[in-house]
Amino acid sequence: MGLFSRKTKVQKPGAETELGITRKYKLAPGRTFVVEESPPQISFDAFVNIVSTTAEGSKKPVGLMVSRQHPDLIKQKYGLETTPILWLATKSGDDVIAPTNLGILTHMLIKFVEENPSGVVLLDGLEYLVSNNDFNKVLRVIDQVNDHIILSKSVLIIPVDPRAFTQKELALLERNVEKIIGSWRAR
Repeated sequence: MGLFSRKTKVQKPGAETELGITRKYKLAPGRTFVVEESPPQISFDAFVNIVSTTAEGSKKPVGLMVSRQHPDLIKQKYGLETTPILWLATKSGDDVIAPTNLGILTHMLIKFVEENPSGVVLLDGLEYLVSNNDFNKVLRVIDQVNDHIILSKSVLIIPVDPRAFTQKELALLERNVEKIIGSWRAR
């Protein structure tokens, strides 16, 4: 069975509880955003803000998070109750994806955005994926998922630590996406 458990399925996403806060991040639908930051505080804040609020004239979007951080820690820190969180880890189990299994990761991300138009995806742990795979393979995953993000009018947020990549890798990563550096406010 290897490092991937056949039990890994994305739980049915639901809308998060309204937190009584206003939407402070207005991200254009159908776009991928690479956020250069370390640690990924702004990316997580934007994701939680978007899935916990309703934009004017629309319904609250559902989200999917993929992270190197353990789901229990994320749920506790950010108060997420219904958002599926997949853990990038070498341990097998429910809601775990092995970092070397890019095919399953790609399939799950594409399936989510196809089933949840206008959804929001946070892909945290890009450095971990690259350290376990060839950079070009990871880039192909992002490009492939980005095509589906565009068509479904969803949003993909990818925090990256620019210190972990060469200038060439950053340029390739950012060529078809919106780049955000450091302190970020609503766009």
